[in-house]
Amino acid sequence: MLVTLSLMFCLATEPTQCQTVTPYIPDDQPLTMSSCHIAGQIEGAKWVVDHPKYQLARVQCTAGNRPKPRGV
Repeated sequence: MLVTLSLMFCLATEPTQCQTVTPYIPDDQPLTMSSCHIAGQIEGAKWVVDHPKYQLARVQCTAGNRPKPRGV
């Protein structure tokens, strides 16, 4: 089963200002429902290092393919 990981990050100083990020997970490292939340914590920690004003608000794992990039 294919699993899509999406992460929601909110500004630490304004928690109503959020954005959803779908990190790229290589096809040779497919996610399962049991590994997705762990991957979410890892990918979330990486993202917060690059965006220190944000904090991880939600990790969501959904059965199905990741969204296709726009313009493809």
